[in-house]
Amino acid sequence: MPDVVTNDNWQDYVANKLAQKRIGENASKIRDLSKYETLTSDNSNLKVDFLPLNFQTLKNIGAFRVTHQGLDDGYNPDPKAGFSIVSAYNDAVGDQTRNWKENPSALPVVQKMFEKMPQNIGAHKYMQIVQSARDLGLPDEHIFLSKD
Repeated sequence: MPDVVTNDNWQDYVANKLAQKRIGENASKIRDLSKYETLTSDNSNLKVDFLPLNFQTLKNIGAFRVTHQGLDDGYNPDPKAGFSIVSAYNDAVGDQTRNWKENPSALPVVQKMFEKMPQNIGAHKYMQIVQSARDLGLPDEHIFLSKD
């Protein structure tokens, strides 16, 4: 987040402040961490149906965020370098992801993944997002896109 707000960066500043507020509110709702114990990238036994996800509703409720590409020691400051999908669970358990900057330029790509190619999200991340949405009070009929 910028140290000084200018005419050039004020929108990023406000977006990141709002994201930080929502992260804190959502983190308090993710209580039963045992639901997430097996939802890790090194669990090759995860089996997922990969139903198309309701991108806009999941984004609005805060089940995930799209950020600059995450690195071991922070995030890549270049939004064109890539992106990370951070579940509400990730933010609830880890201080590191909470500070990653939002990457709105990647939203169209992520929306396409959620709605058309959910298998490209990865099983553990997909299930983290679904479980985060449930923990935030969203019923399944609003998590997944309808088949009509």
